[in-house]
Order: sequence, then structure tokens, then C-alpha cells
Amino acid sequence: MKALFDPDLDVIADEEDVAEFRRGLDAVSEDHRRILMILVPRLVALQERGDSAGALRLIAEIKRIVVQGEVAPH
Repeated sequence: MKALFDPDLDVIADEEDVAEFRRGLDAVSEDHRRILMILVPRLVALQERGDSAGALRLIAEIKRIVVQGEVAPH
């Protein structure tokens, strides 16, 4: 049995996260993929700055775009 904080477990978790992300990305349209390519880096930047409120607003916007199928005019 592996220790709870074994680096190998982190690698497995990361691989599972990547696989889940790829499955989700494959399920969205090409237009949505382009939008996400713009918004996801912004989300990372907000998180790195510690702007939780901004990150939550952007997550809500991403969810709205993907779930409702609306393409934002850019």
C-alpha cells in the first residue's frame, strides 16, 4: 500500500484530471473550445493573483457559455 502523500499518487491523480478534462473538451463545440482557450488562462491568472471573487465570476461565465451554448461576442 502506498503512503498517503506518495508522489506517484499525485501523478495518477493528475493523469485522471487530464483525462477527465480531455473528455469534457471533446464534448464541447469548436466555438466553445476557442472561447475556453481564451478564458482558462485568464482563470489561472486570477487564481495566481489570489483573486477568488474574480475567479468565481469567470467560472460562472465559463459555465454559462458551455451549458447554455451561448457564444459570447468577442
